[in-house]
Amino acid sequence: MKKLLLLPLFLIISINLFSQEIFLQKIEELPNRKIFIEGKAVNNRQQDYFYTNFKKEATSTGYPVVDDKNEAAYVFKFNVTNNQNRDIDPNHYLMKISLINNLINSEIISFDFFFTTLEEMDQNNRYVFFNAVSGVIPPYTEKDMVVVNEEVIVQGIDLSWRDKWIYLRLGFDYPIIFYSLLPKGLVAGVAVYTGEFDDPQTVSDQDHKILAMPGITIGFEAQLLNFLSLELNLQVSLGDTRKNFFFNVAAGFELKFPLKFFKNFMIEPYGSFVMPLTVSKNVFSKFPKYAVGGGIQISTRGGKLGAFFLDIKYMHSIGETAMFNPYGKLFPHPDEIFYKRFALTFSVGYKFGFVDRKRKAGSENKTIVTVNVPDSEDTHIHIFDF
Repeated sequence: MKKLLLLPLFLIISINLFSQEIFLQKIEELPNRKIFIEGKAVNNRQQDYFYTNFKKEATSTGYPVVDDKNEAAYVFKFNVTNNQNRDIDPNHYLMKISLINNLINSEIISFDFFFTTLEEMDQNNRYVFFNAVSGVIPPYTEKDMVVVNEEVIVQGIDLSWRDKWIYLRLGFDYPIIFYSLLPKGLVAGVAVYTGEFDDPQTVSDQDHKILAMPGITIGFEAQLLNFLSLELNLQVSLGDTRKNFFFNVAAGFELKFPLKFFKNFMIEPYGSFVMPLTVSKNVFSKFPKYAVGGGIQISTRGGKLGAFFLDIKYMHSIGETAMFNPYGKLFPHPDEIFYKRFALTFSVGYKFGFVDRKRKAGSENKTIVTVNVPDSEDTHIHIFDF
């Protein structure tokens, strides 16, 4: 039993490690867009202005700015001088822009931009910055980004796995069935016997039974709302009460409530109803017609097709369970031994998702993040589609 109790903990740790491995792999696959900004100008006011504004444009549009040049993949460089050729262009200043591949120390883009006042550059800073970087370093899309501490971080996780209309569930089950002995018909409430109930000749004490046999579950889950799913399934498991193998087959209905608070996990508490379809007539003289209970299912992304899951469920059978007395002439009375039946089931498996649910603007699938850009009073609002 101690090993059985450790099983769900082991499974949760394994799923968590697998999810982190996927996350790190996605991060490594994304190209390095880190930029180091440096530059010179005619005066300190110009230099501070352009450094601050180019940093703002980079940060707010998906290009991480680093303070250490060695960490950057690219160097964005500006150099502002007085325009010495006013007869060709009447503007007062000439700004030379360069984009350097920092990994091979090679200039890949260079162009000039003329201006007279910093006020007019308020309308042109983004144009200048994008001219330098957009053709070489494609920006992150909003689905790739999340803002943490005013810095754009790559998220790298596709969340569509948890927003499908239909899931096909394939799971391996390990149900632990508990039969709690009832005193009905037993001497002193615990013993089968020979002779008369009030004057038994010989007795044999009985005990509760705990049985564990493997099984499988196949089901279809429909996610009708972002917070509500319905699942119909077929559950098959082996049974063995007295070296008498048989198959338990049952139909199940689950009402689930998906909780999507975490990006790596979806937690689904649920209520469950189960109706047995087959009962071993060699073992049971009476068997409950249905069981009720509930559980929790924890899912994590398993590629683009669906999700891996761990499921823990408790079910309580409504009514008594009666087994035929197995002792024959040895202890023939009573004819039936009665129990209360309940089950604790651990399941692992995979849910194949089909058809993405459409996301509407303003729905709960949208997360609005407000970003205060460093060294600026401007506020940028990003809407990330989760």
